Amino acid sequence: MTSPAPLNISADQSVASADSSPASGKSSPAPGTAPVSALDAPPAPAPSTASTASASALSIPRMVVPDVARGLMLLGIAIANIATVWLVMPGAPGGDLGGIVRDSLWDKLTILFTAVFVHARGFPMFATMMGFGVGMIAASLYRRGYPLGKARGVIACRYGMLAIFGVVHMVFLFWGDIMMMYGLMGMLLATMIAMHTRTLLIIAGVLFVLGTLGSVGLAVFVDFTDIGRQLMGDPTATADAFTSSTYLGSVGFGALALVMQVVSSPFQLPALLPLVLFGFVMAREGLLSDTAHHRRTLVRVAVVGMGCGVVTGVLYGLSLVGVLPAWELFSSVSMSVGTLAGPGLIAVLALVLAPVQQRVAKAAEAGKPAALPQPLTVLAALGKRSMTGYVLQSVLCIIFLAPYGLHLFADAGAFVALWAGVGVWLVTLVVANVLEVFGKPGPLEAVHRRLSYGKSGLMSSWQPR
Repeated sequence: MTSPAPLNISADQSVASADSSPASGKSSPAPGTAPVSALDAPPAPAPSTASTASASALSIPRMVVPDVARGLMLLGIAIANIATVWLVMPGAPGGDLGGIVRDSLWDKLTILFTAVFVHARGFPMFATMMGFGVGMIAASLYRRGYPLGKARGVIACRYGMLAIFGVVHMVFLFWGDIMMMYGLMGMLLATMIAMHTRTLLIIAGVLFVLGTLGSVGLAVFVDFTDIGRQLMGDPTATADAFTSSTYLGSVGFGALALVMQVVSSPFQLPALLPLVLFGFVMAREGLLSDTAHHRRTLVRVAVVGMGCGVVTGVLYGLSLVGVLPAWELFSSVSMSVGTLAGPGLIAVLALVLAPVQQRVAKAAEAGKPAALPQPLTVLAALGKRSMTGYVLQSVLCIIFLAPYGLHLFADAGAFVALWAGVGVWLVTLVVANVLEVFGKPGPLEAVHRRLSYGKSGLMSSWQPR
């Protein structure tokens, strides 16, 4: 394998390998670099003069997997947030994940299902895809000839804007916002884009192990010491404490949550940064753009990731429904080791959708449009507008579920909370597809792009100003 000129993938998620056909699995070394193992190679340094990106490279099709993954991810996020924040049931059995009402079998089955596939599964997908997006933007800037310092500045500006969007969202709509933290992670990653792939993986691995050990150690302390149990209290109390009967009260809680998240952000690094770094490496190595060439790696990621997610999720779910002891340990393991299900789910999607991506690539080579199957088109429309979809979820939850809104489905249990999440997600799906029909971007995506890149956007090839 040759050294990676960064993937020839444009910032709008087009797919091809550098100086080769999309299916070739090969890329040409960057100017001035010698062929080395891709695992050891840093991204090729951005040249100070403009690179010659061909017109065909700029018109290649979007990858299928990222958009579909983001669309599905938003379903999991809607279900998880509604069960744990908007319809929280403090003190109820299974209250962590929506609650069990009158010993309902449906609530218990829902908790088991969501513990495996939903809770602490959506945000790892989000983190992985965010890192993947940074990798794609870095590749686009490389092809445009941006110097390394300027490329870092562009990425830092883009994700700094994402953090600002997150601050507004957290304070005024939803105190559990994730955009601010991922914006900060993106700014940090901007400083790391020239690191060797091996170095990035080592950093990710060390942080993941440290984070897991810390989480498990804390859980053992809580479960098996008197002082730990006293300090822990009811795990649903935090969400309940941030629930207000008035909108102004919720804004105050949002401001408090913002301060708390800023203060705790260094401690969230071990949980989030490994996934972000892995997503960046996935983009650099072309795992989603050339699934045929990377099939073995994708299978490994899928098996390990999904295996960890299923095992830890089952243990956590059984502890919530009373089959296993209600130890914090099961929750901590699911929230740490179980997050590997995020990249695992993405790998599964890449393998399943590989034939579709190949048809799209072949059609592009022939200069013909390639229509996706309708279900994928519908999901991808939301995936392209994931920021708008995510924030719209909060607006809908305020209207229908908040105590100062219609306050529907209060204390209804996990089963009802799941379907409330599905309903909210379906509304965002419809909105995204209406925008798709009219050829309009998500409004938040449009504003974010304008603020990040300016009115004229990025230069097609770097020219000093």
